[in-house]
Amino acid sequence: MKKTIELKYLTPLEFVAMYSKEELKIERSKLQDCAQLTLLEMIELIIKNDTDKLINEVLDKFAPEVGYLYCEDHDIFHEYEKCPFCQFRDIC
Repeated sequence: MKKTIELKYLTPLEFVAMYSKEELKIERSKLQDCAQLTLLEMIELIIKNDTDKLINEVLDKFAPEVGYLYCEDHDIFHEYEKCPFCQFRDIC
């Protein structure tokens, strides 16, 4: 029997863009305060692939507050205890 596994994760762009939703305005404010950048400025950094400061200093600190962890190896945010792609690598 075939089994399907669905992995849920967000890219850095998806993670930041998620906070543009009206219902997440409190979290958006916290993210912008932490980053000292607007959402558009954060998105611009991600698009330019200039994310070192943003990921290391801001999202690594902010993400756990909202229930996410960041995996540097796979450049994703996830809600799992350990990165799902790292887990598959460990199994194989």
